Amino acid sequence: MVGIRTRILRAALVGGVLVALFAIVGFGSFAVAQDTGTLQEDKDEEFEADQAPYTEAVTVTGTLIPRPTLDALSPVSVMGVEDIQYSGVTRIEDLLAQLPQAFAGQNSTWANGATGTATVDLRQLGTNRTLVLINGRRMAPGDASGIYAPDLNVIPSALVERVDVLTGGASAVYGSDAVSGVVNFILDTTFEGFRGDVQYSFYQHDNNNTFAQQINEDRGFDVPSGNTTDGQGWNLNVAWGGKFGDGKGHASAYIGYREMQAVTKSQRDYLNCSVWATDDGPICGGSSTSAEGRFIVDGVDYVVNGDQFVPRQGEVFNYGPFNHIQRPDERWTAGAFLNYKFNKNIEGFVEIMVMNNFTNAQIAPSGNFNVATDINCDNPMLSDQQRQLLCTDQELGPDDYSNPTILRRNVEGGNRNEDITHTNFRLITGIRGDINDAWTYELYGLEAATLSTFSYENDLDIGRMANALDVIGDPNDESTWECRVGVDDGCYPWNIFETGAVDQRAVDYMETVAVMYGRTETQLANLTFTGDLEAYGVRVPSATEGIQVAIGSEYRSEYLRTRPDWVYGNGLAAGFGGGQPAVEGSFSVKELFVEALVPLVQDVAGARDLSLELGYRWSDYSTFGQANTYKAMFQWAPIELLKIRGGVNQAVRAANAFELFEPVNFGLGGSQDICSGANPSATEEQCANTGVLPGQYGNIVENPAGQYNTLGGGNADLDPETADTLTLGVVFTPPSVPGFSLSFDYFSIEIDDAIGTLGADDIVQTCALQGDPELCALINRDPDGSLWLTQDGFTETNNQNIGLLTSKGVDMNYAYTFPVGKAGFLTTDLRGTYLMEQRVANPLVDYDCAGFYGFQCGQPNAEWRHRARITWNSNFNLALNLTWRYVGPSEIDDASDDPDIGDPGAMPFNELNDIASVDAFNYIDLSFNWTFMTGIQWSVGMNNIADTEPPLWPDLADDPNVNTYATYDPLGRYVYTALRFDF
Repeated sequence: MVGIRTRILRAALVGGVLVALFAIVGFGSFAVAQDTGTLQEDKDEEFEADQAPYTEAVTVTGTLIPRPTLDALSPVSVMGVEDIQYSGVTRIEDLLAQLPQAFAGQNSTWANGATGTATVDLRQLGTNRTLVLINGRRMAPGDASGIYAPDLNVIPSALVERVDVLTGGASAVYGSDAVSGVVNFILDTTFEGFRGDVQYSFYQHDNNNTFAQQINEDRGFDVPSGNTTDGQGWNLNVAWGGKFGDGKGHASAYIGYREMQAVTKSQRDYLNCSVWATDDGPICGGSSTSAEGRFIVDGVDYVVNGDQFVPRQGEVFNYGPFNHIQRPDERWTAGAFLNYKFNKNIEGFVEIMVMNNFTNAQIAPSGNFNVATDINCDNPMLSDQQRQLLCTDQELGPDDYSNPTILRRNVEGGNRNEDITHTNFRLITGIRGDINDAWTYELYGLEAATLSTFSYENDLDIGRMANALDVIGDPNDESTWECRVGVDDGCYPWNIFETGAVDQRAVDYMETVAVMYGRTETQLANLTFTGDLEAYGVRVPSATEGIQVAIGSEYRSEYLRTRPDWVYGNGLAAGFGGGQPAVEGSFSVKELFVEALVPLVQDVAGARDLSLELGYRWSDYSTFGQANTYKAMFQWAPIELLKIRGGVNQAVRAANAFELFEPVNFGLGGSQDICSGANPSATEEQCANTGVLPGQYGNIVENPAGQYNTLGGGNADLDPETADTLTLGVVFTPPSVPGFSLSFDYFSIEIDDAIGTLGADDIVQTCALQGDPELCALINRDPDGSLWLTQDGFTETNNQNIGLLTSKGVDMNYAYTFPVGKAGFLTTDLRGTYLMEQRVANPLVDYDCAGFYGFQCGQPNAEWRHRARITWNSNFNLALNLTWRYVGPSEIDDASDDPDIGDPGAMPFNELNDIASVDAFNYIDLSFNWTFMTGIQWSVGMNNIADTEPPLWPDLADDPNVNTYATYDPLGRYVYTALRFDF
């Protein structure tokens, strides 16, 4: 941490010295020129005409050459400041998720597996394939974990002027990661005055879902009912800006604070339990690691009742109510932007952004998930009946140890909590200006760093759990009971053999804290020249505009390090399923790029504008060598109202530091073994392909928790992904209808050599069916044939270049603003996407997920999604906004006719319509905005005004404990009010 801060300070000092040097040079040359008399007077007039701070031309996402947005040759969807204000959301990721091109990545609904960050996923091709920019400059990774993507928590919502979303490859312009698209946050850094906002929000829901109420009551679970108001949040932002130095300079700064309260699944009847599919319909499921204590002895399943083992009757632990569906969150943001124009050739600028975010992810209590199983037969905590079943019947004597399967929930110890903190620094310093009438330049350096801390509390230490079960003493005198290891480290017997007998001292001894520190660093230097060659007469004779070019170079380095403590690194916490070893690594890339906008024919009949946009980038990575990317785009406007645009891009994504350098380690990535249990679902011949030996078939113990060992991690030999993208679209802007625009853009993204992992379950199943020796070699069974009992049994799932990802469809963007007499004017817009293909192909599968969701396809890939809005801006300072969000129907992937994806026999039950599909979902949002004083606006709004509940699916979803996907509103009606001021 000290090293990062030193580096940040060093860069800040260098930036300050640089600006000071510019000042000396600029003012020094001015002073010397005063002796030149008339020549100086001419220069004074030239300088005075250029006193305003340097103002960038319109930045167009997808190109380095300025051009108005609708004239962009790449399809760009734009969200303005009104979209943020009218939505009422305070989390940028929730706003982006309303776009049909975007899907939720990490967000506030995640608890189990949360990183504490906020990410965006374009086209559902992966957050690591979406490049995020601020003012056209790359955002650094926001976390050192496997979710190696920018953290949107950094974005100051109060300064967002617009958000450009380009879906399709853009690596020739921006470099690696711009595969599925680019999200570019354009901040207003040159405003003058004082602005800010304060907002209060909450969720309201009526728990009256009779289906959810019934299945909870059938299980004997407590379930909420009636009206609830929760999830309250406060969001405060202030910003100020102004000129200085006689108008030569401009400075602005901002500070923001956000606090959100927690919501647990116990506060929603439809989330209160995990829904399971059965032949008789859906039921409330749960964990077999129960509060009563579950023991499997010689294949017989028992639970503890009093001091006796009694046959288990299907008892489960309802873990759902403990888990967050909205994590508590506290975030601070601050930053400043400074630019000073020394003369028309040199302007220095500095940008500083800081963010600190704290959140807590809560899940159900830990327990003995069959990780401590040795019970000494002379254990005084055992009753006679228990000793008989554990030892005597197994022909074990007093000095022996029994080894049953033990699944016992630590209900006495409380919930597991993960405190997650991220601190993000971003510093940019540079200069820009005119070289002459034809050329401009920009030189800047970026240094960014993220510090993260994960503190995992209230889990149980596996070693101490084993100590607390290995107890000696007189069975008839509890005062003599003690751990065999003694009391020096505070060990106290953990009596899970009798109902209500656990002593808090045992819990205190076993509970542990696991901590991991992370750090990422990004350093970047960029030099770009843009030129209008019209100044040299370089233009195509049939065009009225000259050729414009951008040319430059960039250097970028990435560094990642995680430092787990002993518990975290060695997987000593019972709920971890494996260790998380330290990760450290870095790579760098050197790049040269060129781009050209070439008008071919202009202002003639049939071709008001026919232009090409060409780009090429050469990259040299320290990890694998050289890569080339390119783009070739065109635009043809045969008449004023019509433009046709399209082109091809080749994009690349180099493996990130985590994918390259994560050490190989054990985890719990498998959910089934088709060769386990007394009656395996696979045949004996098929199981032999997976490594099952003669005599083991039908005798391999099945994991009652549905968790199987995997061995996975990074791969330093990964090749880069390559993506070929094609776009073809039309834009209608009829001059006879001012304020109207309509565009349709076809997109096709095909990613080869996609970096990922093969699923453990898919490996086992495909090996069994096909006997592929390469796949079967990834399955390693222990001497008993198990894939979970010991770490000798596992499936290898390390990172590989595994195959092909494809997304194809059509984007529609419509907008029309028109007057309504003396009542003001109406603004209408619609953004929609029709998905034609969402294909996944690798050595295990080849299927199309368009219109499907489920175990294979993930969150719903509805064929049509849209967001439509109508706003009435009155002539009396009042604005009303109505938004319609639509998610089309989709089916469970098991219902597909495609044999690679479908398995109708496995179709889960859906309570909404008794089939494995879900109808279209509609959400209506309403907001009211009133400017009651100059510069002061009051807003009140309600999203999901009908309190529409999300669809439920058994055993599915991003977080498997949620019952639904973040595609839908998970919490019900959202109400907010805000006061905004701008002076």
